[in-house]
Amino acid sequence: MKRLFFPFFILTLVLASCSSRSEQAALYNDRIIDRQIDIVLALNELDSSLNDLETDKIDDAYHILRGKIKEGIRTLDSIGDFKGDAVLLQASKTLFTGYDELAAGPYHELITLLQLPDSAYGADQQMQSFELEDQIGKGIESLHMAFEKQQRSFGERYNVVFE
Repeated sequence: MKRLFFPFFILTLVLASCSSRSEQAALYNDRIIDRQIDIVLALNELDSSLNDLETDKIDDAYHILRGKIKEGIRTLDSIGDFKGDAVLLQASKTLFTGYDELAAGPYHELITLLQLPDSAYGADQQMQSFELEDQIGKGIESLHMAFEKQQRSFGERYNVVFE
């Protein structure tokens, strides 16, 4: 009877440690995603104010976005890597830094253009605005695709399926 109990006991310990590790990996991912959600909500708020040309809200939305990005980067620094595995942490830093570069570059340029007086906003400025919007959209899509690839890889290593 002892011979049967020992392998069963070892198998139970192994399965328990795997599920625990998977749960920890999922919680680690959730902490990162919570910060990403904060940033994406701020991006959506800025986009909404830009689409509605609410000039009084644009500057506030822009500064809130930059603050959320900085806060997200600080949070990543504080949580560190997952049990020596820095792949998801690095992918998150790349994502958040990419958001910051888009905010400092194309978003800032777009805001400057959209806040021009009507007399200074012509066909050239409109074309430039469309190009900046396209650049922002493609930039965000590229950032998300690269992050999701690394996130899936992280999930595969720790038996976690992300929705």
